[in-house]
Amino acid sequence: RVLSCGLKDFCAHGGAEAAAAATAGDKRVPKIASVVGILGHLASRHAGSIKQELLRMFHESLGSPREHHKATVPFLLQLALMSPALLATVSPELVDSLKPPVLNQLHQHFSAVPRDELEGVVGVVVHLLCHTSAGALRTLRFLLATAAP
Repeated sequence: RVLSCGLKDFCAHGGAEAAAAATAGDKRVPKIASVVGILGHLASRHAGSIKQELLRMFHESLGSPREHHKATVPFLLQLALMSPALLATVSPELVDSLKPPVLNQLHQHFSAVPRDELEGVVGVVVHLLCHTSAGALRTLRFLLATAAP
């Protein structure tokens, strides 16, 4: 429920713009900082459930044309930016799930995104890759195998 409410709020406040305001400390816009705090608190006892739900949200969003599903990947990226613990929890399994069909879905998901927004998403992904240590070797192997199979 926390993730679902956070995603709805993220969508209602304009996604990327809302995320920028949240990281800048603006309390009037999204509750994403609260979502991160609540998930951080719950992670000590429910890490497996949180990881499972994050991965479910990711995969469900790729196959759906619904508007709030289009914002799911940016929402999850913002959560990862704001919480290194969430990033460390989910990154190894996420990399394992990026098989060719999922990569094709990601490509289709972002094919209609304007170039400047797409560059922003790519910048966030690169930033996250550079700041993760959990599964770093697995991630590097995945990138090399995907870039030059």
